[in-house]
Amino acid sequence: MTRILKNSVELSLQEAAHHLTQGGLVAFPTETVYGLGADARSKSAVRSIYEVKRRPATDPLIVHVPSVAFAEDMIHPTRTTPWQRLAMRALADAFWPGPLTMILPAHPNHIAYEVTSGTGLVGLRRPAHALAQKFLEQCQVPVAAPSANLFGHVSPTTAEHVLCDFPDVDNLWILDGGQCGFGIESTVARLNENETVDVLRRGGVG
Repeated sequence: MTRILKNSVELSLQEAAHHLTQGGLVAFPTETVYGLGADARSKSAVRSIYEVKRRPATDPLIVHVPSVAFAEDMIHPTRTTPWQRLAMRALADAFWPGPLTMILPAHPNHIAYEVTSGTGLVGLRRPAHALAQKFLEQCQVPVAAPSANLFGHVSPTTAEHVLCDFPDVDNLWILDGGQCGFGIESTVARLNENETVDVLRRGGVG
């Protein structure tokens, strides 16, 4: 059965973080929508996201991080250009924590191949929701997390919405953080080697 953790006390966060780092799934609130989280380093955990959501394996996942420094460790040490690093820091200073996802070359030792769907790129985001920030700090691993709904369904903004789509998933826990503020996904921007930025999805950043 899917388990809902109603209280955002430290014990619940510690339990949820431990569950995730042991290969479990944890749905958690962000300022946009609820995310369906798994350890982004674990191939099996990431595969379980695709299976539970019925999501095509060709559709990459966004990775949530607790800090800019943590995000910098998730990008490729040699394929990422100096400009891309500077641009990431500048955009992070302007919009993080918040609803902006930045796509950069992925570090192959820190991000599972399944997260990137073979593209070699990873979308990184630092959410602004207080409970999400505390949860990510407890996890101290990169957390792959698309929206916590069946593929093609409306994105969830409450724990109850998540439960409606996933009422009976054995390894899924839900952190109930109330209603999300935005109700739309993050803006997605790709930082290119040729020193340009492509906005691939408009969302929480205007």
